[in-house]
Amino acid sequence: MNKVLIIHTSWYEKHIARMLDISVEILEKNFKCEKAKAPGAFELSALAKYKLEKKKYLGVLFLGIIVRGETSHYDLISNETFRSISNLADKYFNVAIINNVICVENQSQLEERLIINTRNNANALIQLINEKSN
Repeated sequence: MNKVLIIHTSWYEKHIARMLDISVEILEKNFKCEKAKAPGAFELSALAKYKLEKKKYLGVLFLGIIVRGETSHYDLISNETFRSISNLADKYFNVAIINNVICVENQSQLEERLIINTRNNANALIQLINEKSN
């Protein structure tokens, strides 16, 4: 069976667990899912790169949550996380890579977006894998 990698953060465990459940439910219909946990959003792409160097995956789905705080940390982490995932997608252009790191201002926004974004992005990974298989 073909494999996909789900890389997730360790922050906001309850919400990440929900994101994992949704993603696995959708993806396991077509793929074997392997998971890896990064300490935070900043480390997501480095862990994915390490895993991609060791094994062949058809796709990678990133799961994470970044909530704005009172300092510039949010801007720095969200910008670097998205940049590094984008760079990874450029380097591993033959692998379908989808970023489902949700950046929000507050808990209410997170709850609004968590389910729908995760479903949409898990399905987007399947679509991108299929497109890259043609």
